[in-house]
Parts: sequence; C-alpha cells; structure tokens
Amino acid sequence: MKENHHEVIRKQFSRQAPRFREEGLTLGDPGHLEWMVSTLPLESHFVVLDVAAGTGHLGRAIAPHVKRVVALDATEAMLVEGRREAGRGGVANIIFELGLAEALPFPDGAFDMVVSRFAMHHFVDPNIPLGEMGRVCRPGGAVAVIDLVSPEDKALAATYNRFERMRDPSHTQALPASGLKRLMQDAGLDIIHTVSREVDVTVDRWLELTATAPEIQRAIIDALTDELRGSQQTGMRPFLRGAELMFRQTWLMLVGVR
Repeated sequence: MKENHHEVIRKQFSRQAPRFREEGLTLGDPGHLEWMVSTLPLESHFVVLDVAAGTGHLGRAIAPHVKRVVALDATEAMLVEGRREAGRGGVANIIFELGLAEALPFPDGAFDMVVSRFAMHHFVDPNIPLGEMGRVCRPGGAVAVIDLVSPEDKALAATYNRFERMRDPSHTQALPASGLKRLMQDAGLDIIHTVSREVDVTVDRWLELTATAPEIQRAIIDALTDELRGSQQTGMRPFLRGAELMFRQTWLMLVGVR
C-alpha cells in the first residue's frame, strides 16, 4: 500500500529531528532567525501560533518577545526535540502540541499572530493549511509565511523541485514568489510586508540532514557539478566556495493581515 503524504512527512522528519539542533544548519542559524523575528510585527501581549513548527526554531526565537507561543507539528519526534531545546534555552512561555496544519485544533480567532516557516513546500495542497491559519487568527491579526521559493520559469522550477524531492520525498512543490503571494491573497489575506533573503547552503550538510541515500546524493552532486561546467541548469544556482560545493536559496517572507 502506498504511504499517504502525512506518513511520508512523519517518517522523514522523525529521522531528521535529532539533527535539527546541530550548529551550522541554515534552518537554525541565529542570524536568519533574528532577521525573521525583526520583520514580524510582534507585541508583548501576543499569543502566537507556529504551524508545522518542527522543533520550534522560529517559535523559540519569537517567545522572548510575546506572551506565549504554541508550536504545533505533526511529528512527535520533532516536538520531543523542541521541548528539550526549549528547556535547555530556558524558554518557558512556549508549549508544543501534536496536530495537523490542515485541521488546526483551535477555535476561530484564537491567536494574535500565526506563523509558518519552511512548511508550505511540504503540503499537498497549501491552500488548506493557509486557510486554517487565517481561520485561527483574530480579525486584524497577522499571518506570516516564510518559505523557500522556486524560479519563476516553469520548466526550471520543475527541475528545481525534482531535485528537492530526490533529496527529501516529503517535499511537494516550492512555489515561485508570485505563486506564494497569490496563495496568500487567495486565502483572503492582505499582504502588508514582503521581504526576501538570499541564503548560501552547503550541499553536503543539506544532504546529510535528510540522510539521503548515497546514490541519490551522488546524482544530485553530479548534476550540480555538471551545471558549473556549463551543462543543463538545475535552478539551484550552484557555486564553489573554495573547494566546497554550495548552492543558493531564496527565502521569501510574506506578512498578511486577516
């Protein structure tokens, strides 16, 4: 029987969870997190929901600036790591809950702000979780989405997403910037802030995080290396930093008001 996508996500992220605390990963980089937090319109009295939070990197970074954070994720192993990291960091005003982004277990208007980071490209239909995020945000509250984006060119985006899925089968589709903006607008959110960031990623660390099979790692590395030699573009914008193979992601942050 073919696994449903929620099972694929749980399997992938249960395997990745212990590595989410490792230093040197772009997803936990303090500078990137500071950039995100400084962009969000946070208030000290806010109750914030972090959807598909993983180990709560963003939620834990937000917590010192607000009253309370609820970090929700579908993978128990991620929540276990998140609780452990919050304890180590002395972050007392964050709670971790198990649940699906597509069916948030909260009443309408329960939160002052709802955020989600690096999750949209894992959903089969991102309209559903984004609609849920809007539902549980109070009228006038903010919904923020941060995600990596694919190239605007459709053919190049398809190639880009194929390599992402090779590395991590829970990846569905990273949208181009225009698609992510349209997704927010279709959810009835008025976009009040848009900011992007170029992020350099070490290929070896990126592949190690997902424990990608050696033969697939080799195929991805070969494709990126071939591109550097003038072969077909992957959409991943590879380059060398010294002898180290790197590639460049674009992260887009959108803040919308309900």
